Amino acid sequence: MKKINPIFYWPSWFLISLDKKTQRKINIKTLNSLAKAQIYLWDALNIYDDILDGSTNAKKLPEANKLFRNFLEIYYRLNLPADFYKLFNSLFVDLDKANQEEFNASKIEIQNSLISPPKKYSDFSDLSLLSRKSLALSVGPIAVLYLSGDPQSINKVKTLKKFFKYALAAKQLSDDSRDWFEDLNNVSLTYPNTLILKLAQKEKITIDLKNKPEIAYLLFTKVVEEISKNIKLLCKMAREEAKAINIKDSNPLLLNIVSSLEKAVIKAEKFAKLL
Repeated sequence: MKKINPIFYWPSWFLISLDKKTQRKINIKTLNSLAKAQIYLWDALNIYDDILDGSTNAKKLPEANKLFRNFLEIYYRLNLPADFYKLFNSLFVDLDKANQEEFNASKIEIQNSLISPPKKYSDFSDLSLLSRKSLALSVGPIAVLYLSGDPQSINKVKTLKKFFKYALAAKQLSDDSRDWFEDLNNVSLTYPNTLILKLAQKEKITIDLKNKPEIAYLLFTKVVEEISKNIKLLCKMAREEAKAINIKDSNPLLLNIVSSLEKAVIKAEKFAKLL
């Protein structure tokens, strides 16, 4: 039996943070539609991302477009307020900008397995912006808030969006720290790789991915603490926003996204100390 992607449950998990009376305003059929839309969007975004980074053939583009159309059809049948669709559109405009910026960003150069640092490093001064390519996935829970008819929903939407901004940025940073070596080989300039390359430059160390990969791994252990600190900070900020709109620590949204990242950070720090 195929395992269901947790993203499917995000609208339901957010719904249970609302009071019982409000929960009853949203019928199961609508909730199921939002859950399906989450998967359509997730699958479409992953294909688009794989095409952009060259790991998937562009022949899959029609499949991604079909998934995205299925997603859009669900949302435009909901007839939500104009404010929702304004926010909805802004999320995808920003997603397009993030993809364009990533495409235009400087790349790492590799010759004979030796890495040359980029001419210009990407700006990672605000790590919460790492969520830009996945923040559109927050539309399911946000739609639930609009459908609830809560008169305070507009104010709560801003907080809910911030929760996902910080939580998804932490998740992206965690993913980048897990895939850092593969990303180096694929000349992808992520935040962890930026730290590694800057440290190599500072220490005047040459990184040879093929013949001396252990040097890259040792450099990584020296930047783990900085990466872990930032993941924990983003998780802390996500928890603060969650608390402001009554998403309790026991809510699956926090357990599935934030708590799992916090546990992974502890494991990574212990592993780095062993090395």
